[in-house]
Amino acid sequence: EEETSVLAMGLLRWLLVAGHLLLALAATETAATTAAPHTGTDSHGVDTSHDSHAVHSHPHVALLFPFVSMLLGIMLTHLGSRWSFLASIPYTVSLLIVGVFLGLFHVETSGGLGTLSESMTLWMAIDPHLLLFGFLPVLLFGDAMSIVWHDFQRTAAQCAILAGPGVLIGTALMFVVAKFIFPYGWTAYECAAFGSVLAATDPVAVVGLLKEMGASRVLTMQIAGESLLNDGVAIVVWLVFYDFMKGEEAGAGIILVRFLQLAAGGILFGAVCGLIGARWMSLASDRLVHTDSLVQVALTITIAYISFFVGENELKVSGVLATIFAALMISKYATPLVVHKDGLGAVWHAMEYFGNTVLFTLCGVFSYESCKKVEWADFGWLIMLYLLATMARGLMIGMLWPLVNFAGGSDVTRTTWKECLVMTWGGLRGAVGLALALSMRNLLIQQGKEYTANLMVFFVSGFATLTLLVNATTCSALLQALELTKPPEAQIVILSTLRKLLVSISKKAFTDSLAQDGRFKAVQAAELDSLLEHLESEHHDGKHRDHHEEDSLSNMAAINLEGANEDQEAIDQLQVALEEEELKQEPAAETGTTPQAAEGEEKAKSKEHWWWGFEEVQPAQIQKGGPSSVFEKRFGFAVRGTHQERVVYRKLYLSMLRAEYIRLMDCGMLPIRAEGAELLLGSVDAADDFAALGLSDWKILQPQLLKRRGSILVKVREMLSPYFAFAPVTVSGGLSFDLFTVVAFIDAHHTVCHRLMKSDGLSGDAREDVINEACAELESAHTMLKDNHIGAPQISKVRTMQLATMLFEVQKDQVMRWQQQGVISDKETEELLHNVKHGLDHSEETLKKKVLNKIAKARETMMGKRLLVDTE
Repeated sequence: EEETSVLAMGLLRWLLVAGHLLLALAATETAATTAAPHTGTDSHGVDTSHDSHAVHSHPHVALLFPFVSMLLGIMLTHLGSRWSFLASIPYTVSLLIVGVFLGLFHVETSGGLGTLSESMTLWMAIDPHLLLFGFLPVLLFGDAMSIVWHDFQRTAAQCAILAGPGVLIGTALMFVVAKFIFPYGWTAYECAAFGSVLAATDPVAVVGLLKEMGASRVLTMQIAGESLLNDGVAIVVWLVFYDFMKGEEAGAGIILVRFLQLAAGGILFGAVCGLIGARWMSLASDRLVHTDSLVQVALTITIAYISFFVGENELKVSGVLATIFAALMISKYATPLVVHKDGLGAVWHAMEYFGNTVLFTLCGVFSYESCKKVEWADFGWLIMLYLLATMARGLMIGMLWPLVNFAGGSDVTRTTWKECLVMTWGGLRGAVGLALALSMRNLLIQQGKEYTANLMVFFVSGFATLTLLVNATTCSALLQALELTKPPEAQIVILSTLRKLLVSISKKAFTDSLAQDGRFKAVQAAELDSLLEHLESEHHDGKHRDHHEEDSLSNMAAINLEGANEDQEAIDQLQVALEEEELKQEPAAETGTTPQAAEGEEKAKSKEHWWWGFEEVQPAQIQKGGPSSVFEKRFGFAVRGTHQERVVYRKLYLSMLRAEYIRLMDCGMLPIRAEGAELLLGSVDAADDFAALGLSDWKILQPQLLKRRGSILVKVREMLSPYFAFAPVTVSGGLSFDLFTVVAFIDAHHTVCHRLMKSDGLSGDAREDVINEACAELESAHTMLKDNHIGAPQISKVRTMQLATMLFEVQKDQVMRWQQQGVISDKETEELLHNVKHGLDHSEETLKKKVLNKIAKARETMMGKRLLVDTE
């Protein structure tokens, strides 16, 4: 609950920032349209006389484009998690392609996308400084705050060399290309500013890519640290030459002072902001105070924007470096002080996701628009620029390679030629360079150089597009070809051992459930055995397994599963015991159930325990003989205790019932996408409104359960509903219901009744009355099952599905426990969870088909027997 509130607070803060950004954007566009209302041109000299909608666009229209971008981005993220082909394409590359298509439709239809075109026009007229001030702080701060200070500290000198002299060398090389190879005759200052823009790599695109591919911590930190720092240095260099482009003259001494002011001043101011923020977070680090988590999240967001704005706008230092070093100070000093780390991480992840999605979609739109304003020959020069810039980066890294290794000072931080190749190929470009190019575009248009302005945007956006489309998509293959993501041999054996132990844990959980929980006595053991065989095949087919593993597994000590000091001998003993237990559990004849299951079914039939698997609820008998009341006539028993006590106990019972439903969903006993997940919680809420009259959740639930399958309205609702029936059962009258819902209803009521009866702190006549009311609700549910010939044989099939899901929940919890204990890394966690999810999807699909078929056959058999009895 607290993490959810933290997330909501963070998103609210981001929406407020976005709102201010959009208002400023609208104000900029309004000023542009009123400046030239009769000439048909905007402030950039672009003809807009054909587009009357752009002139009369309302400010709120600007809201549409970012949220359409988000909608498309969410679709890409969702589909990417299901389709392996789409998952192989980096998210930023997908966004860029989407942006190009949006730009194509917008430009080729002359604004024919309606309101969306109006919104895109407003965003394409945005002031570049507003773009930087609005989005850069949140993107830079989030990435820098996730950096481990130790990793940054041991590679800081290397990152500084690549981001300092490296940017200067890169700028000089690209200056040569723009001045002496390009045929456009740009001035020296324009070429130098253009070169500094191309020297800045994009940390947003690089960091996420390396983490996804599982590169080493040192390589990731070198590339990420260089990208974060060279943004600040490149912008400092760009500002110097940008001032020269505006006509300001200065000597070498003034240039050096200006450079030091921007770089050193930004670092110093950012460090001060970060230290103040860390100190404030220490004052708001009480985990027992609910608002402290909100204060911490809001404080980090505020520091990100304050450090950037005050540094860039008021102190005239580098806002990028100020934001980065403020985040690094937070990472160093405030990490142990964070009240809810998951909540803070979720907020920043959501904000970065929003910023990335809007910026890279906008970058794609600009890329297509810039292509329409240049000659065909310029595309050839773009390809030449891509090749020369890649070679220039490789030359820069090669020149600094000895110095980088010397600054590393140890074998741990030593850079090999393979890593230099990855650093060359991984120098992606993104939104930072585009924003700087847009600033130059505005200045050049004011100076009457419209074609040069369009060329600047075309080359920068086109170069960024090529690096994302080519470098980003092939960087993973490059890392694998160079064997930079291959884990050590010992790590492979450990991961394979953990897979094997997951199977052992599943088997142990299986036997424990059969022994301890009466609900699983009639589970179809043969089906679950086949499921475990599937798990073992997943283990043997793991992508990290090789021909040496089989020998290594027998000699390797098992890692502690529960925090105890178990060794390989203990694990072997456990596996032997499990195998012996499996041999004892031979399936019964014809039914395919275990002897214990058959005995449980026979017992259920003899006593007609349709609730099957529970100890019967037997509350204290109520004294009879008194005057009858409305409650006695309605429920069949007299009531005692005051009315107020009964209402309180009913509300308590319903509250416990809600908690039990949620627990069933958490442990897999009730699928979260089953109809019952919605209906059961809704019945509790509705029953709470009538607590003064008695428990009525079954009376509310039953009519919602039954659905007429042939109804068109029901089919349309099922298509639109996020919930569906996992075990649908057809009954008389063409109606059907989900058996999962009824089973969960019975389970939860039995559990809560026993829990309420055994509670020493709760007593009184009113409690017994409420338990009797609950028994009446239970009996109504049992009656519906008996009337529709649904008994223990059918319920056992549902139990099979429940136990299968629970086994995978046990696996998932164990994997997360290993991650919390530091046994496995984030990358290995994702890999193991992927195996678990694949097995869960396979088992759900397989068992669902079997369960539905067997439920139908069992019901036909029971109907035939009932018809035979009636005939006799």
